[in-house]
Formats: sequence, structure tokens, C-alpha cells
Amino acid sequence: MFGFNKVFTKKLAAALLIGSISLLTACGTGGAGSGSSTSRKADANGMYRVKSGDTLVLIARANGVDYTDIMRWNNLTNPNLIEVGWRLRVRPNASVASTTNTANTSGGVARTRVNTNSDRDFGVNPNTSNNINWGWPTAGAVLVKYDGSASKGLVFDGVAGDPVFSVADGQVTYAGNSLRGYGNMVVVKHSETWSTVYANNSALQVKVGDDVRKGQTIARMGDTDAQRVQLYFETRLNAKPVDPLKVLPARVP
Repeated sequence: MFGFNKVFTKKLAAALLIGSISLLTACGTGGAGSGSSTSRKADANGMYRVKSGDTLVLIARANGVDYTDIMRWNNLTNPNLIEVGWRLRVRPNASVASTTNTANTSGGVARTRVNTNSDRDFGVNPNTSNNINWGWPTAGAVLVKYDGSASKGLVFDGVAGDPVFSVADGQVTYAGNSLRGYGNMVVVKHSETWSTVYANNSALQVKVGDDVRKGQTIARMGDTDAQRVQLYFETRLNAKPVDPLKVLPARVP
């Protein structure tokens, strides 16, 4: 399956929000009334640390802002990709507040003009990888490369049952098949900012919470929700897909 295009990604994100489907265990599945809004309030600096069961929608409602504002302040591109432990800006800081429009008379939430660069809490240079010792997820050839639009990752060739390896040490934050188009998928968190996605597998060999090592077999290649046997792979920095070929080491011929 090569169709990881913009339209699919936007429809996927919208469907997940409406259905409260969690991609990572950190996202949770609670609706608008789930949990205590007080527990999701920002601290004195307008920051909030993500806890298990949180979603951007719930965090936003607890702080009287729109979830799209939180996405913009923290340079997020997918509202369903947040992880436990992340520290997010959920209220505008002083410099941002000075440019905030007042709420309308119907009681709508004020939208904020934001300087993304100054408000980003955990911006990391995309050309760095926090000294993570990276490897490759499979020995298969790359069929489709990252282009930032139609393809948000790499598609690898292979044979059904080929091992799929974790590209670095980390912890499994998702293992399942609840996302249409990704089939049997594993997500591994490698640091506070880096995670990787392994999709379309025939079988998963890890579960949520498992600690994994670089080179460990975490799945078997397959064709679930795909038109052929393949591995769809992403590297994500602060939940945003980045080109894996700029992150992974040079491949030995």
C-alpha cells in the first residue's frame, strides 16, 4: 500500500478524533466527560505534562482553548500522536497573550495568533537524533521514499514472515490494528522526542509496555491493509514525520 497521502492522513486524524480512537496509549479513549478537567489544568507557566488517558481535545477543553491552538503552539501535526511525559504549552504565554483576540459575544473560545518558533516547548533540530544508536527495520529494499506529502515514511520490500526489527532501544507504546490502512502496527518510543512506526505486519511479537532493544524482532512482515507484502516505516520527531533516510545510518551495500 503506497497511498499514505495528505487526504488519507487528514481523514484518518478526523476519524480518530470523532471516534476517540487512540493511536498511542498516551492518547486515551475518553470522551468530553472523561476524567477530571482540573487534573488537566496548565501550571503557572501555561505548561502541562501529558498523562495516560489524555487527548488533545480533553486537555484543550480543560484549559479553555481549541486543540488546534495547542497543536500550533507545540508544532504538532497529528492530534492523535501525543505521548505520556511530553510537556506541552496549553495556554498562551505573556507575549502571545498580547496578540490574542477577545472571545466573541456568543461565548466562543478566543483564537490566538502564535509565533510557533518562540512557543515551541521541545523543539529539536531535525538533523539530530539525541545520540540514539539507530539501525534499520528490515533488510528489504526501499520501494517508496519519504517525500513529505504523498509518503510520510518509507515502504520496504520483503517476503511474508520476514523479521521486522526495532531500529533502536525503546519501549512499545502501541501494538494493534485499530487504525485502518496501517494493518498490524507497532509504535516504539525511543526518547522524549523520537518514536518509530512499523505498519502492515502479518504478526506482532511485542505488546504495549515491552522494552525492546535495537535489532530485536518486533513483528513479521505482511500485507495487512496493504496490496502487497511490505513494511511501512516512519520516524517521528515530536510526533511529526521526518525523512527516515536523514535519521538512519548509511546502509552498507
